[in-house]
Amino acid sequence: MSYIPPHKRHSKDPNRPSPVPDSLVTKFKNNLDFKNSSDKINRVTCSENFISKWLLVGSNGIGDKVPASVDLVPFSSDSGEGINGERPLVLMNNDINKASEQEERAQWVLIAEKVEEDLVLAYKRAKTSVEENQHVLRLVARFGKILLYKRKPGPIAEFSQKNLKKMFSTDVPTSNLHHIMSKVPSHDFSIDLEKDTYTVKISHNTRPTETINCKCTLKEDGRLSMYKAELNVVWHLVHDMSCIDRSLDLRLMLAAKRKMTALTEKEISDIKGLLDSATVDPNVKGGLRWPFGKSSSGDGYRIFEVCHVRATIYKNQTLRLRVRETDRFNERTGTGAVKREVTLILKDVNTKLQEPNIERGCVMEMLRDALGTIWDFMHCGASLR
Repeated sequence: MSYIPPHKRHSKDPNRPSPVPDSLVTKFKNNLDFKNSSDKINRVTCSENFISKWLLVGSNGIGDKVPASVDLVPFSSDSGEGINGERPLVLMNNDINKASEQEERAQWVLIAEKVEEDLVLAYKRAKTSVEENQHVLRLVARFGKILLYKRKPGPIAEFSQKNLKKMFSTDVPTSNLHHIMSKVPSHDFSIDLEKDTYTVKISHNTRPTETINCKCTLKEDGRLSMYKAELNVVWHLVHDMSCIDRSLDLRLMLAAKRKMTALTEKEISDIKGLLDSATVDPNVKGGLRWPFGKSSSGDGYRIFEVCHVRATIYKNQTLRLRVRETDRFNERTGTGAVKREVTLILKDVNTKLQEPNIERGCVMEMLRDALGTIWDFMHCGASLR
């Protein structure tokens, strides 16, 4: 029997949910937790002109000051999002008033107006990489929670970003997931497809900052079959939004997917050799294990992360909704987590913003419609805090 390191042994969780089919308008690039590990290959790749902002969205619109009613409080989730054992903090509004339908609409219209200029600029800057390197742009909205570190709980009247680290957690609690799914029919979403896949991230010692994401399915004999290989994505824009009147926060992100186009037959053979030695095991984190000493090759390739993904994709005329459960394990840090993640893919807005002559009025209308759907998914309440 193959050796299983102690940190990878864990039992099945009977309560783990199955996948679902059945402004502080400030630059925060230096405070984003892109480097929360000494493992350099986990760093996010950003474009040269990467745009990043942190917006505070409340009932009074988008502001540059934190209201007196908002505190920093310990994050109550058990999702294991701590850094070096430090418990994360979140913003919590102690004075939430029920907004009228008109006030709700005003909020997402203001967000659309706030992000439009940066979006248009980011697409303009990304145009060269798309044309020259055949990158594929995607504009997505991710649901989750903005987690803050390095500050004691309490009032934040003198709020400062200088002593804060920030991370966006994509884990969506079950109560929020149920609310999102209850809204799916009213926005005309229907199931497009269901997927059960494995992603194996591989690094090479000559390219420490790049990763190869091997997307795999299972063959009849239980072995992995790679159907796609991609480099880690390049981020062109991130707008994180602390939605203090909502139980979820939001990340709007423009990223470029990069296909692997220059692998030699020898490189493909080395990568396939690593994948072929994997054994599917639902009792270990990430769902895959390797025989002792077989998670790296003699030619410099090594496995550093595996993830079992069960996803359901919904679509309507303008959007795609991806709901997935991820079971992830990092081989180098010895850590793993199971998360429920919800992503809205703004496919029509993405297409429109890549047209040669952009009609700004049309873009604004499409952004408002998409944000209206997003806002409907993000119900009020304190279930995340």
